[in-house]
Amino acid sequence: MAEAKVEMRLPLGRLTMRPEVLAGIVGKTVDQMEGVRLWQPRGFMGVLGGESGVELASPEPGTIDVNVKIAVMYGYPVHEVAQGVQQAVREALEGLAGVRAREINVYVQEVFLPEIEMEGGENGAA
Repeated sequence: MAEAKVEMRLPLGRLTMRPEVLAGIVGKTVDQMEGVRLWQPRGFMGVLGGESGVELASPEPGTIDVNVKIAVMYGYPVHEVAQGVQQAVREALEGLAGVRAREINVYVQEVFLPEIEMEGGENGAA
């Protein structure tokens, strides 16, 4: 995807935001939701950092297209979680950055098991 530098005309001048700022807003929004996390590649791709959980493109001034890759916790309805991510990301981008999201595509990359908390610390000693 093309670089998603977003420029907007405001009454007092122009505002330009870098893709990292918008990706950070998307990532923090997903991390605050229950039953979902931003997908992180594992293995070879994870070591090299070749993939990201958020991809952005700016097709026209003041708008953005977002691709979000997520992992959903087992037991949560995947389609409801994905729709919730779309809505939360749209609201966060519009509310925090003033950017209109034209498309928010959610890709479920993984279903993960909830982590089991053991009493008495990491190795189970009471």
